[in-house]
Amino acid sequence: MSIGIKHVGILATAILTGCAGMQGKVQTDPTLHTVSSADYKSSKKPIELPQNYSTKNYKRLVVAVNFFPNQDVGSYKNLPIETVSTMMETDISKLKRFTIVSRHLGQKGKAAEKRFQDMGTTDASSRMRFGKGMNADYGLVAGVSAVKEEYDRIDHNEVLYVIRVDYQLIDFETDEIVEADTAEGRAIRKIFRLPSGKVIGGFDQSQEADALNQASINALKIIANKIGNKLPVGGQLTGFKGNRFQIDKGYDNGFMGKQIVTLYMSDMGIDLPLAVGEVTPGAAQSPGKIIRWSNDPDVKDIIADIKADPLFFKKNEMFAVSNGMPLPPEWDKNYKD
Repeated sequence: MSIGIKHVGILATAILTGCAGMQGKVQTDPTLHTVSSADYKSSKKPIELPQNYSTKNYKRLVVAVNFFPNQDVGSYKNLPIETVSTMMETDISKLKRFTIVSRHLGQKGKAAEKRFQDMGTTDASSRMRFGKGMNADYGLVAGVSAVKEEYDRIDHNEVLYVIRVDYQLIDFETDEIVEADTAEGRAIRKIFRLPSGKVIGGFDQSQEADALNQASINALKIIANKIGNKLPVGGQLTGFKGNRFQIDKGYDNGFMGKQIVTLYMSDMGIDLPLAVGEVTPGAAQSPGKIIRWSNDPDVKDIIADIKADPLFFKKNEMFAVSNGMPLPPEWDKNYKD
């Protein structure tokens, strides 16, 4: 199965506002739609194909990144919004579902290198060649705003940072909006004050960048989760033995972490989910193990044929498509309060 490429662009603008006086506990951990092997091992969860699955999308998507911070940030102009935008561009590159092509910071670096080479102090035969960049087929267009709030608790104050991203996934060829949603990332920091108002411990302004970065990562988690579920990655089975199988896609093609997949095949023009498995990505292919076969009576004969014939997968095209999207583990380790 050949590997194709699609290009996704990101356009973002940062706006900063502020308010105070919130009450009640604030949720900071984002709510993500994910699945695990436990969901199928100990339950009767139906084995289904994910939404919007398609073999034409079983490839690593190329993402062109553009973040454009709004400089009109009012009374909170000292917050490093441009730095946060650059961090988001960097961190989204850790999603192996995407290949990131910079359209903002990277272009500045490219222009700087061209100016240096134009000085004539380098080998002219190896000078930078332009016009070979990747074009974007898809655009992830996003407006980003940052909000800072402070509110009272019994024995301390809390500062809440919110990064809100309103985004659309657009097919540039047709102008169709494939996906549109909002992601909101939050981070909370504690401040301890005397009755006089003097700060005696906890969070201080020098740590503000980390708080904003944590809120940004939480927003990115939601965006990546929703787009990954909207555009699941997959591959064709190239091996089968007992409850073990292999697919022709791996880490280089968008799989990462322990990935839950649905195995399926087409019969009489109908895609039939047959089993749920878990794959461990290699570089360009991934071995996996069946977690549970389907108990749908419409596919029991097919499953019996698969188990009886080790070469069934060679006579019939079978595929595995992802359920849920694993996120980079470092996203849970960085910027914690």
